[in-house]
Amino acid sequence: MKKLQQLILLLLILAIAGCDAGDRDRIPAAAVRVEFASQAMWNQYGVSGSFIHRRFILSQKLPAGFPYTLSSATGYGGLMLVTNEHAVPFVYDLCCPVEINANIRIEFDEDNFCLRCPKCGSTYDISTGGPMSGAAKEGRYFLQSYSIAPYGTAGGQLIYR
Repeated sequence: MKKLQQLILLLLILAIAGCDAGDRDRIPAAAVRVEFASQAMWNQYGVSGSFIHRRFILSQKLPAGFPYTLSSATGYGGLMLVTNEHAVPFVYDLCCPVEINANIRIEFDEDNFCLRCPKCGSTYDISTGGPMSGAAKEGRYFLQSYSIAPYGTAGGQLIYR
């Protein structure tokens, strides 16, 4: 009897923990590597301050003048580098996880300070990539997130998968 109670408790804990989990892997896996070799490069092409955003799309050479290298890769639909209200940077794939089309790209919503898909209208939280409204919220589809880390000895940054 005690083992049955423990099993039920374990299943209940797993069910509760799984309820908040969303789908974070709807976007097809793609390489991500964007190097900011120095602090000066980050200052020019990166983000600082609250609600600053920049798109990186290698195939379109965006942002203009960014020195991509042979090892550069910008994910499935491109990258959205964005800061929240505390000026903390986050990186997401530009591809909407509802649409799953590399050419349908999320945008920064200036009025609501969130990320938004122009096709399905879903909105996403900047700090978590979590769905706030629309089909993404119904399906619990999160934006695909990537990492930012210090890079090199000159105060650079690296965006990677």
